Amino acid sequence: MESQEKEYKIVTFQKDYEDAWDQFVLQESCNGCFLQTRNFFNYHSEGKYLDCSLMFYRKDQLVAVCPACEIREGDDKVFSSHSGSTYGGIIVSSDMMRAEKIIKLLDEFEAYLTEMGFTKCVLKQTNPLLDRLPAELLEYCFYYRKYREYKELNLYIDFDHYDKEDILKNFSKLKKRLAKKCISADMEVRELIGKDDIRRFHEVLTDNLQKYHLKPYHTVEDLLDLKKRFPRDIEFWGCVYDDKIVAASMVFLFESGNCAHTQYLAADSEYGKLSPMTYIYYKMIDIYKDRNIRYLSWGITTEHLGLEINENLTNTKEEYGSRHNITKIYEKEL
Repeated sequence: MESQEKEYKIVTFQKDYEDAWDQFVLQESCNGCFLQTRNFFNYHSEGKYLDCSLMFYRKDQLVAVCPACEIREGDDKVFSSHSGSTYGGIIVSSDMMRAEKIIKLLDEFEAYLTEMGFTKCVLKQTNPLLDRLPAELLEYCFYYRKYREYKELNLYIDFDHYDKEDILKNFSKLKKRLAKKCISADMEVRELIGKDDIRRFHEVLTDNLQKYHLKPYHTVEDLLDLKKRFPRDIEFWGCVYDDKIVAASMVFLFESGNCAHTQYLAADSEYGKLSPMTYIYYKMIDIYKDRNIRYLSWGITTEHLGLEINENLTNTKEEYGSRHNITKIYEKEL
C-alpha cells in the first residue's frame, strides 16, 4: 500500500523488499544496526507479530525505514517499534540529516498513520552508542513535533576513558575483592560453541531469571538460530568452574558503533558465594578491551519506559567503573 503524498512515498514492507531493506540498514543508514535487519526479524516464527514496517522513498531513493508492528490497546490500533527487536524507531540515511527533511518526513508519516487508522505511535530509537553518525537531529524533530519522551538508563564502559592496564583499578572495593577471589579459585572463561554449550547457557539463564519470576525471552532453538544467522555478530561466553558452566553471557557485536553489548549476563545461583557473575563481568571487560572495542554496553537498568529503576542492578553495574547514557522512546497520540 502506498501513500499519495508528494515529498515521500511511503511503502509498507513486503518480503520481496528484504534485500533492499537490509542493505539500507547496514550500509546506508546512519543509525541502523543488524538488530533492525529482516534477517534478524525472520528468526521469529511467521505470524508472531503483525508486521507493519514502513519504507520511505524520496525521488525513488530509499531514505528511511521504520521496523514496526501493530499492537492493540483495547479498541485502539498502535503503531509501535517492532517488538521482535531491542531497537526500532525511524532509521535514516545520512543524506536525510537536514531539519526540513526530517520534519517533513514526520508530517507525512503521521498523516499516513492516521489514514491507516492508527491512534498512537511509539518509537524506540537506537541507543546512541550504536550510531554511525550522531542522530540528535531526530531527537529534536520528535520534540518539535510534540512527541512525549521517555528515557531508559543504560550503563556502559568507555575504554577511551578507562584504565585498561589494570582493570581492577576501575572497580569498587567490593567488586575488586570478589574478582580476586574468583581469580584465586582458578575460574576460566571460554567461548561457548555448539548445541550442548548453548543449552547449558540457557539453563543458567533460566535459573538466574527464576528469582525474578521471569522466563528467558529466547528459547534454545532461538539462540541457535540467531548464532547461525549472525556468526560474527553474536557470541556466547561461559565461566567454567569445576568443569561446569556457572556463569555466562550472550554478546552482540556492532561494527557501526564499535560497540559490544551484553544482551544477557547470568550466573548459577548454586555458586552465588563464589560470585561467578563478578568474574564474567571482569572477563567481558578484559576480552573486549583487547579487541580495541570502544564501548562495552551492559544494557538498561530501568523498566516501564524508564519510569522505574532497578537500584540494585544499577549500583552493581556502576561498580565496574561504568558510565551512563540514555535510550529514548517517543510516543504521540494521533
